[in-house]
Amino acid sequence: MLTIDPAISWTLSLALALVFGASATIKFADFSEFRGALENYRMVPEDLSLAVAAIVPISELGGAIGLLVARFHAAAAMLLIFLLAIFTAAIAINMMRGRLYIDCGCFGPMLRQPLSKWLLVRNGVLILLCVLALMPNDARAITALDVVTITLGASTLVILYGAANYLLANLPASNRMKRLAMEPADA
Repeated sequence: MLTIDPAISWTLSLALALVFGASATIKFADFSEFRGALENYRMVPEDLSLAVAAIVPISELGGAIGLLVARFHAAAAMLLIFLLAIFTAAIAINMMRGRLYIDCGCFGPMLRQPLSKWLLVRNGVLILLCVLALMPNDARAITALDVVTITLGASTLVILYGAANYLLANLPASNRMKRLAMEPADA
């Protein structure tokens, strides 16, 4: 059976827990903004939007906490895979509808992002990380050096994730600036 080093598994689990914990916290902090983003997807009947808007961050937070508790680790990873699959499907459906200029709702008003193929790729990577975190661990004990490695590795992954999200959110503005810079100046 294929196994994964426990330090890698815990690094991935901690990074995912931080990402989904932050996402849930931001959604709770500005709940009406998140509910509006959810309604903009036009996937949920309006009379159910309040319930679904509450279930999403509760599920994200439950998944984040569960990843850090060995007893709930597998169930939490599967919950997050399920959520990511739903999010990815909603993004893809709205892109097929031609509705690209709605906020993804991932991190609330802090980081507005229009729908794009990059969000689909990002979610695919997050699903892959959850699947890797689900793999059985090698039977070796975690050492003090592992704890340092896990902490620094997870911090690095979260920083890279945040930087990638920031770049994705600002890509449309960056492209507009490039087009403006390339236009000939009127003499």
